[in-house]
Amino acid sequence: MIHVFGIRHHGPGSARRVERALEQLQPDYVLIEGPADIEKELQYALHPDLIPPVALLVYDPKNFAQASYFPFAAFSPEWLALRYALRANTPVAFMDLPMSLQFGLRQNQQQELAFEQPKQDTLPLRDPLGYMARLAGYADGERWWEVTFEHESDDTKVFDAVLTLMRALREETKAQERIETLRREAYMRKVIRKVVKAGAQRVAVICGAWHAPALVDWQQYKVSADNQLLKGIKKVKVVSTWIPWSQELLATQSGYGAGVLSPAWYALLFDQPEEVVVQWMARVSSLLRAQDLDASAAHVLEAVRLAETLTALRKKRLPGLEELEEAAVTVFAQGASEPLELIRQKLVIGDQVGQVPDSIPTVPLMKDVEAQVKAARLKKFYQSGTKEVKELDLRTPSNLTASILLHRLHLLGIPWGNVQEGSEKALGSFREIWELYWQPVFAIRLIEMGMWGNTLERACENYLSDRLKSMRELPELTQLTGEALKANLSNLIPTLVQRLQQVSVVTKDVQFLMDAFPALVQIIRYGNTRKTDVRAVEQVANQLAPRICIGLPPICLNIEIEVARDIFKQVLQMNHSLSLYGEQQYIDLWNSALQQTATTSSTHPLLQGLTSRLLFDKTIWEAEKMAERMAFVLSDRHQVEEVVWWLEGFLHGSGLILVHQQALWSILDAWVREIPMTIFMEVVPLLRRAFSNFSEPERQHLLQLAQGKKADQTAADIPEAIEAKFLELIAPGLRNLLQE
Repeated sequence: MIHVFGIRHHGPGSARRVERALEQLQPDYVLIEGPADIEKELQYALHPDLIPPVALLVYDPKNFAQASYFPFAAFSPEWLALRYALRANTPVAFMDLPMSLQFGLRQNQQQELAFEQPKQDTLPLRDPLGYMARLAGYADGERWWEVTFEHESDDTKVFDAVLTLMRALREETKAQERIETLRREAYMRKVIRKVVKAGAQRVAVICGAWHAPALVDWQQYKVSADNQLLKGIKKVKVVSTWIPWSQELLATQSGYGAGVLSPAWYALLFDQPEEVVVQWMARVSSLLRAQDLDASAAHVLEAVRLAETLTALRKKRLPGLEELEEAAVTVFAQGASEPLELIRQKLVIGDQVGQVPDSIPTVPLMKDVEAQVKAARLKKFYQSGTKEVKELDLRTPSNLTASILLHRLHLLGIPWGNVQEGSEKALGSFREIWELYWQPVFAIRLIEMGMWGNTLERACENYLSDRLKSMRELPELTQLTGEALKANLSNLIPTLVQRLQQVSVVTKDVQFLMDAFPALVQIIRYGNTRKTDVRAVEQVANQLAPRICIGLPPICLNIEIEVARDIFKQVLQMNHSLSLYGEQQYIDLWNSALQQTATTSSTHPLLQGLTSRLLFDKTIWEAEKMAERMAFVLSDRHQVEEVVWWLEGFLHGSGLILVHQQALWSILDAWVREIPMTIFMEVVPLLRRAFSNFSEPERQHLLQLAQGKKADQTAADIPEAIEAKFLELIAPGLRNLLQE
């Protein structure tokens, strides 16, 4: 006899109900909705180290875009049915359409849809429980199912009611059923027939509620009709394995189609159904106390009483999550909604992550990654499912190993960690700050990358070698070279540098060269921290530097403001990078290029101003020469807008130059005074842009000068005073360091 139990996936009430039904029925065969080509992996369900939430991952090894996850929580009816069968030594199998066939169908999905798709807002095919919930006045199917079925104690009554309800819905929507669903149900009936033919007397079938009528009435369907639905489907070879999952990914908000709104709440409801209200409120209290909020035992009791009162007023049998949340916010937060988001994240959705034993077969690459995770002492962050911040000191061997591991994973498109901006430059680049967040989807990416090598290092080298073939842009290559050095891919560096040299030789665009050079200097300057040889990179940098210096003045001629602003940023980066590089011959060439750019009349005024300022800061142009240059630029024969552009470039970074150089201020002041009133109002917005980056103290000094007053001498002398005091404080320690 066939016993079909229609359930809601991941429902704690359904799980307990199925468990009780199986214990009472004592079946001699258990069939569960799930892809039928998963066999060996089912035996691991009793492994003590396979801890839900976990998921079965099924994928096409020749096309990793084809992959499906089948998650299980501790409260999933399918999970309990599987474990029951294994403990009782009862034959158990998945009965749904194999993924090898489903993947074959997906390759020709458009041609395979034989029926018109239903409209989501009028037909219940895609979400029958949501459809019923809306009819009953509920916002979602999960809440309606929980109120209607989860707390019902009569198991037979519930299964019969679900079957009757689904039968009625299917009867109304029969003509619009999807071909995909019909094929799946045809295959399930095929498996049932096979099991019955083999002699099974009591077959327990665990399936989604929607499929229950099609399986209960399996004998009413013709074998020939079912075979016709399954005829001619292309079969694809698949591989499957267990991977860790998380409560967050179980949640509907993660995009998982059969997800639930409240995994953490369901887990508690499953573990402690009798004390669920008190236990949940106690956890709310503990959570809020950890945030230094007032949450006592008295609050717990009061919140429990309020939840029960709300339940009675709404004529429900037991408090649901809605009543609990309202009571918690009212009692613990005095009506404030801010703590509710924290409560929902921790106690409704949850942050629990499952565990998979090391003995489960997987690709060699994943095994190598797990070994390196252990060596890098990142085990507690691996597959944690939560965001964590990890600071690495690269002078420590295990931390250096961790940095190399994270950079290698990043190169493979697995961003487990992301370096916080600026952290690599702090303290001479010995320090990195990573934000770590492992997502289960990374597991399939690791499996996909396994085609490139059995170890992480080899996979990176082979994968990047293939990418190099299509790379044509110098900045992209430079960035990749830097990442490869951080990932300690020493075998790949000669190939990368050779490619860099090839591309740099044929690259004529000076702006591309200027984009690449700072990255090369960064590699050279900080490469030794990671104990990498950067001599080959220095050769490339030595080739680029003179070409950039020679090419700078021509690219600044007769250009639009948008292009000038791009070059503006690149000039600043180049100036800084050459100073870091420290090769005097290239610094001299650069300074000559700056002078030519600053004095050529066809150079864009924004870049004239910037290069003039850089020359003054380097003391290549003395104050007297700078005043002459400024007076020339601000002469009457220049357009006002061009003058303002020059000022914007010249004053970039700091306006104190006008405070300390009275001659420059006087020239600017005279120019402003001589602007005709007819165009003065047009000039004000332009000047405001030029002065917009000044700090408040700088503006105060300039205001005093504009009012004809002498700048506040005390304020102007603050930098020197601070410097003198600072030197006095650090001098003893500095002497000790120098003596050592």
